[in-house]
Amino acid sequence: MQFNCQEELGGVAELNFYLLTEVSNWPLVITDQNSSQIILNQEPVSVEATLVPDSIVALVNSKKGPEGEVFEINIKLAFITRSEALEQLLDQYKNKPGVVLLKLNNEFQKLYGTDSQPLFMNYEVNDGSKIDGDSATELVIKGITRQRPVYYTKVI
Repeated sequence: MQFNCQEELGGVAELNFYLLTEVSNWPLVITDQNSSQIILNQEPVSVEATLVPDSIVALVNSKKGPEGEVFEINIKLAFITRSEALEQLLDQYKNKPGVVLLKLNNEFQKLYGTDSQPLFMNYEVNDGSKIDGDSATELVIKGITRQRPVYYTKVI
């Protein structure tokens, strides 16, 4: 076995949250090899918002217990934008089951969550306390799954 050390870019380039109603053709057991058969049909959205640079963070904690291994998924991001239109859009996705497709800076794509073990999105608006202080709309997407996020090889 030979290993070469090539640097891969870290970080996330893009995040897409899909409600389970926007995803179809799930295999019985999802793997890196069959994930491409999953069909993602995101509804078009006309709200513009600016992300806080480099704010998308995806943490996956693995825990082993008597029933086997589980993965606690915790994805966070923040928008500089705070607006009525953004909050109304986020309300449509709040506390509803979904999955996340992350496009990493190294061109890989990973699918977090499944139809039987979905993730749930919530958000909080931080209006700040002073005119030059920090303020943002912060999203948190969480869930527990029985398998690690899978690589999604289909080009969308």
